Amino acid sequence: MKKSISLNDLNLFINVVQAGSLTKASENLSIPMATISRRLTQLEESIGEHLLNRSTRSVSLTTLGQMYFDQCINPLTECVMAVKHLNDSHYQLSGTIKVTAPSNLTHKWLANCIFSFMKQYPDIKIDLMVTNRIVDLTALNIDIAIRVGNLDDSNWVAKKLFLSKNILCASPKYLESNSIPLHPVDLKNHKLICSTISNGWTLKNTKTQELYVTDMTFHFVVDDTQLMINASKQDLGICFVPEQFVYSDIQDGKLIPILPEWIGNSSPVYMMVRDRSYIPNRVKIFKEYIEQYIRDENLINY
Repeated sequence: MKKSISLNDLNLFINVVQAGSLTKASENLSIPMATISRRLTQLEESIGEHLLNRSTRSVSLTTLGQMYFDQCINPLTECVMAVKHLNDSHYQLSGTIKVTAPSNLTHKWLANCIFSFMKQYPDIKIDLMVTNRIVDLTALNIDIAIRVGNLDDSNWVAKKLFLSKNILCASPKYLESNSIPLHPVDLKNHKLICSTISNGWTLKNTKTQELYVTDMTFHFVVDDTQLMINASKQDLGICFVPEQFVYSDIQDGKLIPILPEWIGNSSPVYMMVRDRSYIPNRVKIFKEYIEQYIRDENLINY
């Protein structure tokens, strides 16, 4: 049975012919001459005829060898260049990273993280899709996805970045004009700002583990966390939002926490990638950059 022809050995044959001798080919390829000679013999045995008349100092092509060289040099060269290009694309810090994330997280911290990353790695392009919809990550060729809560893409690798818990807060002026709630039941007497129409907020007492589900009418409903915060800072009522989104406003005195022992259920924030082992180097670097950014910004401590 005739042996199959090795493309690696065929490429070695091309390199030997171009080098002009086994000695020069050995130097160029950093392969021992004995190995080169053995692999050339193996190639000729697979073909069934000599391709080269060779000595350590020179080589010359047989008629069949000339035919193989002429027919194979261009396709093999193109193949080698294509592999090199693909390797460069995988390992070098260049190319495009496709990212998707919810709008609120993007505006609060991810955008600044991306801006900082792009300054440090100017040859890497970012294609960012900001949406609150759950999109098909594979169909859209997404490299990294930031998701909150339950995950549906089971084939993707997910890493929890931090926990996001909602807290109640309002502006100082609003609280001056209204009584300060002492228990969640008191919220019925206040104007409440909600992100979506629902049956109510679920609150948990961190000291007693007591659960309380509010059942009331919301004064302002808007599907954007930052607008909820802005409305509350404009003295329109009490908002129930992720703590990390209002941390700076609380520090600056623009908002005041209400019922601090009562918080919402914690929702995990995940970063998702298609494959932990075979992601391009640019994606791996960006993934690590996001993790470090979160540590530096203390988001993980909220």
